[in-house]
Amino acid sequence: MDRDLDFEEVTALIPVVQKHERKAPWHLALIGAVAGVWSLLGVFDLMAMVTRFAPYMNQMPDLTREFIYELPVWVLALRGIAVFAALAGAVFLIRKRLTAVRMLALSTTATILGIGFTFADGAPDDGTIHAVSVFTIAVSVLLLYYAQTWAKHGVLK
Repeated sequence: MDRDLDFEEVTALIPVVQKHERKAPWHLALIGAVAGVWSLLGVFDLMAMVTRFAPYMNQMPDLTREFIYELPVWVLALRGIAVFAALAGAVFLIRKRLTAVRMLALSTTATILGIGFTFADGAPDDGTIHAVSVFTIAVSVLLLYYAQTWAKHGVLK
């Protein structure tokens, strides 16, 4: 009763290889939560600029405050897209959704464009503005990179 097995019989004997589902790292929720708080600070900053919230705006140097008040609406709209997309990206990151990458990419793009146009429009020569702008772009790019990394590992779905 020795005979060669055909293809179907051989494949039936091979156990099904299951794709290993990668477990989310412990820091994913932590990074997402910190990103959410950071984004909420950005939302507050935007709302304070748009509404000219005096207790907040009066802490800035006069030249900076006047420059912000004269920003075109489309620059504020870019800033709005940046902060609200970042907030959505943080929420999607916590929920382990692939949409986090898209939202954070939108936020990073809007952040870079908004800050770029702000400086092209002649921002005051204030070291604080430059430092905060560079830090904001760096955080945005790093969050996007973080989300892309975990998307490639299959953690974000």
